Formats: sequence, structure tokens, C-alpha cells
Amino acid sequence: MDDQTLQYMGERVDKAREIKKNIEILKDFIKYSEPCENVELTSGNRSVEIQKYRFKRLAASAKVAVLKQVVQEIELLKQELAQL
Repeated sequence: MDDQTLQYMGERVDKAREIKKNIEILKDFIKYSEPCENVELTSGNRSVEIQKYRFKRLAASAKVAVLKQVVQEIELLKQELAQL
């Protein structure tokens, strides 16, 4: 096996590890977000929050939307992993 093939295979393995790690991070996000009721967006030291006590329906809808996107991202990552 030549060096170029080894490098290519190594890059694929590294990419697969990165994808698997990201899948686990997102699964943990789902797991740990279960008891959460508020939705917060942050950027550096700025943040905005949709609080359940003030916007009950909006907070619930926002949480569902975010979790739906996370599940979709997991599925896309699994497909990407399978294609490697």
C-alpha cells in the first residue's frame, strides 16, 4: 500500500471519528434537554431567552422545533458515515 492510499484511508477514519463524536454530542443534547423548559440563544456574552413561564406555547414549540432539527442532523450524519 502506498503513502497516498494510507493518507486517504487515514483521512476517512478521522472523518468517521468526527462524525461519530458529533452524533454522540447531539444524542446527549437530546437526553439532557428533556427537563429543560426554556429556549436560549447565546453568542459570546450576549443571550436571549424564551421563558416558559412567560411564553408557554412558544417555548414548547421552540423546543420541539430544535429537537426535530437535532434528530434530522443525526440522521444526516449517520448517512454521511455510511457513505464513508
